[in-house]
Formats: sequence, structure tokens, C-alpha cells
Amino acid sequence: MNRSNATLWYVVFLLTIASTLSFIDRQILNVMIGPIKRDLGGLSDTEISLIIGLAFSAVYSLTTLPLARIADRYSRRNVIAAGIFSWSAMTALAGMANSFWSLFVARMGVGVGEASLGPATQSILADYFEQHRLPLAYGIVAASPFIGTGLANIVGGPLIDYLEARPLIVMPVFGEMYSWQTVLVVVGFPGILLALLMFTIKEPERKGASAERTEGYSYRELWQFCLSRRKYLTYHFIGYLCLSIQGFAFLTWIVEFFVRIHGWTRTEIGLTYGAIALIVGVMGSIGAGYYAGYWLAKGRADAPMRLAFYGTIGLGPLAVIMPLVSSDWLAIAIIIPITFFMAMPPGLSNAALQAISPNRLRGQMIAVYLICVSFLSYLFAPLIIGLMNDYVFGREDAIGWSLSSLAFVNYAIAAVCLYLCLEPLKDAVSRVHEYAED
Repeated sequence: MNRSNATLWYVVFLLTIASTLSFIDRQILNVMIGPIKRDLGGLSDTEISLIIGLAFSAVYSLTTLPLARIADRYSRRNVIAAGIFSWSAMTALAGMANSFWSLFVARMGVGVGEASLGPATQSILADYFEQHRLPLAYGIVAASPFIGTGLANIVGGPLIDYLEARPLIVMPVFGEMYSWQTVLVVVGFPGILLALLMFTIKEPERKGASAERTEGYSYRELWQFCLSRRKYLTYHFIGYLCLSIQGFAFLTWIVEFFVRIHGWTRTEIGLTYGAIALIVGVMGSIGAGYYAGYWLAKGRADAPMRLAFYGTIGLGPLAVIMPLVSSDWLAIAIIIPITFFMAMPPGLSNAALQAISPNRLRGQMIAVYLICVSFLSYLFAPLIIGLMNDYVFGREDAIGWSLSSLAFVNYAIAAVCLYLCLEPLKDAVSRVHEYAED
């Protein structure tokens, strides 16, 4: 089905906004770690890590695959709209939390809503775009974590500092609120409007291998498909798990790192890193998608993973060095290329997984990826740094050593795995039409 460029890029625009809001809602706690720990009775780094990581990731992983099966069988647009409304409402409700457990439960609700977005988004884009144009579309949507992180830092840091300087805020319906509670209420509401805007796009006709199949694949068939591509998927998932653990550890703790080690205010680091994420992160993600599409059009089936490998090679040494330098502005200078290289792999992963998957398995394959990679990274990334600060080094100002040590291990493993999956990716792409029809 032919569609105008305006229609295609409008869909990408809405999905990018949706993904951006999801990352704002997901990452906003990171710029408020200090105030939350204080106002909830002096939480430890480990406890705040459990709220940021485990609360979200546990239900996210449990609900991702069932929601992906719904997306593979029914309207993906409707699944996305319902998810946006759900997580936005739960973010606003998190503003009413007044204890560790109430905030923990609210974060679980955010996880349920956001579990719907990834599989449905990747699947619906694959039916809107031709194969060689898909990496660019994925690259734009995959820039949303950096847009969301940038906005969360640019807006959240100064806002929390502004509100911290004032007494308790009184909001209609919600009553008296701490600074961080007010921020959660404010960032939760835009998603409700976006959920309605999702109904301005159409559910596209399914295309590609297995598109005509109406009943979807069973869990057993999904498992058999994964086993038949196990060499590629094993290297892909392990490599991206390491990338994701380090990436989320960085995004979770970078604000607190500059506050603790370099004495910056949350406004200062929020504005600085927020600008870097918005500009450099978006350039890295979209640039990687553009060049992957160019290489795919030239017949290089391993283009997505080859570019991800190159990005990892550039990223590793910089990520090990940055937390240990004594100069704050030298650290900022190193963060610029770190952010560029960190932005390259996410969209490339989605492009590769869609290239090897039959249509009615696309959403579920993204769900398997999210369970194996995103769940574990959300769970362990904040927690590992918190545990290392509390129990390995035994002090909060050791956060730099924690980040550097973790980066050395993760990026070494990731580089090896991404290199080893290049040939298996070519084989998996060549076999996708085995599932053209049952």
C-alpha cells in the first residue's frame, strides 16, 4: 500500500513523542534521587535503586509478552493508545506516594503501561515502511530515550531546584506536595492528550512473511523460532544486555555523580547533560539509522549489527575513563562522544530483529528482546551501582569507581558478542521467508 511521505513521518513523529514521554516518565526519578531519599525517610542508594529498577522492570517483563501477542493479533494503534494513557495516569498518581512502598507500587503501574509500547511500535513501523527505509524510522524513534532524558534533565533539574527552595506546594485535588511529587504530577498529564492523538493514525495492513496468517503464533511456535535462530539471538541478546545495563546505569546515576563528585547543582548538570542528550544523542541515533539503511540498500544484511559494533568500540574506553577524571569540564567533554556512541545501537537492534522475524512474530520478538534485555538492565543497572556504592566501596562518593568498573566489564563483553553475531545475522535474514506461509 502506497502512503505519502507526510503520513509516514507523521506516524514516526507521534511514536517518537510517545516514546519520549515514556522515557521522561521512566527517567524523571533520576534527577530527584536526593530529595526522594530525604523525604521518604532517608532511603539508601540500594532502596532508591529498587524503586527505579525492580519496581518498574518486574511488571514490565511479566506483561510485555502478553501485550505483544495482543499487538500481533489486533490493532497495534489501540494497544499503544491504551498503554500511553495507563502509564501517564500512574506517573501522576506516583505524585501521591508518601512511602517507599507506595512509590514502589506506583512505579509498577508505570511499568505495565510502558510494556505495551515497544513491541507494538516496532511492529507497526515495519508495516508502514519499506525494508531499506526502516532503519532510519527506527533510528528516529530510538532517539527518543535521549530526547526524553534530555528534557527530563533540562526541565526536571531546574524545576526540582526551584521547588526545593520553596515550602510545600499545594495543588488542587492532590493537596500539599513535596517538590518531587509535584514534578511527577506535572509530567504525567501530557500523555493523556497524546493517547487521544494516537487515534489520528490508521492501523496499517500487515505485510511480509506470515502477514496473511490471521491467528498469530503460539508460544510454542515462538520458542521454536527462537531456537532455530539461537546462535544469532544469543550473541545479540547478551551483547545488548551489557550495553543496556551500562547505558541505564549511566543515565540513572549521571546527575547524582556530578552532584556528589563535582559539586554541581541539579540545575547545572540537568541543563548541561540535557542539552548534550538532546543534540548529540539524537544525532547518533538518527545517523546510525541513516547509514544502516544506506548499507542495507547496498545489500549488506549485517549493516545494523556492524554499526552497533563500531559504536561499542568507540564507546568503551571513553566510558571507563570519564568517571575517573578529576576535571568536571573534561568529564563533560568526554560525555559528548559517549552520548553519540551510546545512541547508535538501540534503533539498530530493532531493525535487525524485524529483518529476521515473520510479520505475526514481530511484536513478540521485540517482547522477547525486552524481557531478556530491558528487564534485566532496568533491574540490575541502577541496583548494581547502588550495591557497589553501599557495600563494595562503602561510601557515596565512590560512585565514579562503580561506574568505571561496570563499564569496563560490560563494553568488553558487548563488543565481542556483537562481532560474533555478524555472520549469524546474514544467515537469519536469508531464512526469514521460511515462515512466509504455513
